[in-house]
Amino acid sequence: MKEKTIVHIRQITERLVGASEAFSIEARIFHAACLVSILCTLVDIPMNFAVGVPVLALAMIALLAAQSFIYYCARVRKKLSTGVFLFGLFGSIFFVFNYCQNSGINGPTLLIFLLFLFLVIAVSPKTQFRLWIPLNIALVGALLFLQYRFPNIAPYNYPHTSDRYLDFAYSYLAIAMMTLWLMLYIRNSYNRQRLSLVKKAEELEIANETRNKLLSIVAHDLRAPLASIQSYLEMLTEYDMSADTKRDMEQELLKKTKNTGQMLANLLLWTQNQLDGVVANLAELNVAATLEPIIVIERAIANEKCITLHNELGSDAWIRADSNMFQLVVRNLLNNAIKFTPSGGEITLASELRESRWRILVKDTGTGIPDERKAAIFSIRNQSTYGTRNEKGTGLGLLLCKEFTDLQHGEIGFESVAGEGTTFYIDMPACRLPTGVAYAEQKGIAVAGQSAR
Repeated sequence: MKEKTIVHIRQITERLVGASEAFSIEARIFHAACLVSILCTLVDIPMNFAVGVPVLALAMIALLAAQSFIYYCARVRKKLSTGVFLFGLFGSIFFVFNYCQNSGINGPTLLIFLLFLFLVIAVSPKTQFRLWIPLNIALVGALLFLQYRFPNIAPYNYPHTSDRYLDFAYSYLAIAMMTLWLMLYIRNSYNRQRLSLVKKAEELEIANETRNKLLSIVAHDLRAPLASIQSYLEMLTEYDMSADTKRDMEQELLKKTKNTGQMLANLLLWTQNQLDGVVANLAELNVAATLEPIIVIERAIANEKCITLHNELGSDAWIRADSNMFQLVVRNLLNNAIKFTPSGGEITLASELRESRWRILVKDTGTGIPDERKAAIFSIRNQSTYGTRNEKGTGLGLLLCKEFTDLQHGEIGFESVAGEGTTFYIDMPACRLPTGVAYAEQKGIAVAGQSAR
């Protein structure tokens, strides 16, 4: 309840002061200063009646109307410069009037005018500095000189000594609270702006890394296979080669072309996701049925490398996911497993229920991931490495898996030991539970391999 109240107050404050996207920090500080001054004026009107200065109280009613108009110009009409000028002009006029009506040097007007100068300096454009600072100093000096020479221009108006002390005490408290509030607002506003700039700097750094990554892919990873094809065609036209040599070269080119096709597909999908945004069309999917065509293709690729691909997916695994995205993620994980698993190795695709999520595992007996690469494995900073048969990738496959898994409200992670193998897993929301599990959970009975809710 307390947090909701704080959020509600912040929303109201932002609505009154203005959103950071629509107004500069100077404008928002000025809007806040206008609101605080309006509030203080509302309190000052009955206060001046109480201390025996009714003329000043009536003048403050006119000041309240002027302050409201200034706030309207700056906040609604978005004319900050005009608002600041009017604020300085009406404030200076009222200061002179307040000084003469509120006992001059014997009243708190000088303290109030010092706060007024602080507010004007805080929000004024640089072009207006030359006006308000000299004007403030000139007015204070002139009024002090005139009262010294002609004391009657600012008569002592307090009926009782206690009224003067009360006026000073109230003025001090009001100025202190107003200064504190404004300083906190200014500080928080600058901190928010600083954090926003830090975030933008981080985003710019990521954008630069992305640009460098894409240039590297275009410059090397995609150009190299095309150069190999060109060299092969040139050799065909210039040299006579045996059938065995041609067959070996064609097989090598075919392998490079397949890898390049996968790289290009990942690159295009990731680029589309960054530029246009991709929407996940979530539906109820049976994991085994959805991945069956993927397993057929990947098993054929694994067989070429003498790798055994085990399918241990349960037929009762149902998830909520986007079919195309889910297939792409698992296909990339299987491709990676095949890439880094040597001949004679094994890859296992399995599923297991973990509370309200199905975990899809891709486990291999490959080379594993070195510790120094683990932190950046799902980021644009991930460096592509060669597989056990010099297969080359872009390094974008796992980044694409991460982004597409997030879009489907899933989670992706891995466990790896260098030289022993890697297990990648994706946790997807379950939309159906096996009958036995559902019944056990309903009754609060623990199910093997998991705890009851």
